[in-house]
Amino acid sequence: MDMTHRTAFAAKLSAARPSAVVVAGLCAAFAGLFPLPAQAQRWQLDYRVHVGGVAVLDARAELTLTEDRYSVQVDAATDGFLGRLFPWETRSLSVGTVRPDGVAPIRHTQSGVLRGSPRTVTLEYGPDGRVRTQVSPPPEEEDRDPVPEELTRQSRDPLSGVVDVLLAGLQGAGCQRTVPIYDGRRRYDMIFTDRGMTMVGESRHSVFSGAARQCRVSHKPIAGYERTPRQPFWQRGGGREERPPVDLWIAPLEGVGPPLPVRLETDSGFGGVVVHLTAARKTDQTAERPPEPVPSPIR
Repeated sequence: MDMTHRTAFAAKLSAARPSAVVVAGLCAAFAGLFPLPAQAQRWQLDYRVHVGGVAVLDARAELTLTEDRYSVQVDAATDGFLGRLFPWETRSLSVGTVRPDGVAPIRHTQSGVLRGSPRTVTLEYGPDGRVRTQVSPPPEEEDRDPVPEELTRQSRDPLSGVVDVLLAGLQGAGCQRTVPIYDGRRRYDMIFTDRGMTMVGESRHSVFSGAARQCRVSHKPIAGYERTPRQPFWQRGGGREERPPVDLWIAPLEGVGPPLPVRLETDSGFGGVVVHLTAARKTDQTAERPPEPVPSPIR
């Protein structure tokens, strides 16, 4: 890819808001599925994102899970030439409890910098399913309508939604599930379809190859989208509903250990998007639980 094409790619990616690349795509990748341990178990997973064959993003996920609590943190930033031309970074963190009927998020935060402007989201969850939202910049500054409160009730943040789906697989449901997602700006459904066991081939970019379960994740927009959409990064056709699905593969990294995300693929207007697992490390924390923040009162 020559200098002219790289510059054009960066300009288009800026207009398309690459937060959609990492948050929508990687949020579907950064969670584990395994029997809940009595001791806290922490995984650190490193990923590299290629778009059209070019490495554009690095991401790190840290997952901590015990029998009654979870914590997932994802950090991502543009890399290499694109990082110098178009610096962008983000951090997402979700904390919640694990219940027999699924997860119950307590707090979700996301912060980042896009084109030099800070962007933040804080979601705090009440016991009745209500969600208290703090978002900057506010919806009216982004040509979008706020999501009605009734559509946010009983929703999940993107990271908690994936944890909820994957833990449901422990009861034999696989990854077949529809999860209502509210990310502070948009309300949409993540529709998971179990595609069965497939083979992930060897790659010089990845530390994993072998049999893995394939989960297809589709996106159904509900509310909170821009009134005049920009050129979407994901779009192949003329409408938001045509956003291509994301294929996610999960597999154990240590024999009978927990299945973890090992590969992610989707399409975009700039070519194929592939997320490779580049490193994985596990630490057993014998006396540690994921943090339990004290949420602000729900008003």
